[in-house]
Amino acid sequence: MIDSEEMKKRILSVLEEAGNDDANPLLNTVIDPTGDPLEPEIFEMSLRELFSEGLIEMGMVSIPRGREALTSEEGLTEIGKLSAHYKFDAREGIWLDSRYGGPPYSQIPQPEVVLTDAGTKKSFEIVNQFGNDWWRPKL
Repeated sequence: MIDSEEMKKRILSVLEEAGNDDANPLLNTVIDPTGDPLEPEIFEMSLRELFSEGLIEMGMVSIPRGREALTSEEGLTEIGKLSAHYKFDAREGIWLDSRYGGPPYSQIPQPEVVLTDAGTKKSFEIVNQFGNDWWRPKL
């Protein structure tokens, strides 16, 4: 099982290129989901640590409202809601946030993880040291 330090490195590495990503697909990218209930809990803990270290901020994103920044308090509250809403879809082999469905898709604001300037610097360091997707088998 992945620990929070490894999860944090993976999160920063994945965010390095775009600078932001919706929380749910980010979880499914930084691990190979197995359905173990600890996966979303470790993800939530890792996000909380990155947030407290000033490496990420949280926002909300949807089609009708676009991107919205959250205050520090709102960001921590949103992080704290994540693992309770993730349900494993065994057929697809991914975690889904039970609050969001569709169609229509992307109408309800969803949590977004955004790198800060310090997070961007740290993400470059991680990618330079380990490379992209180092945890994935090379084909």
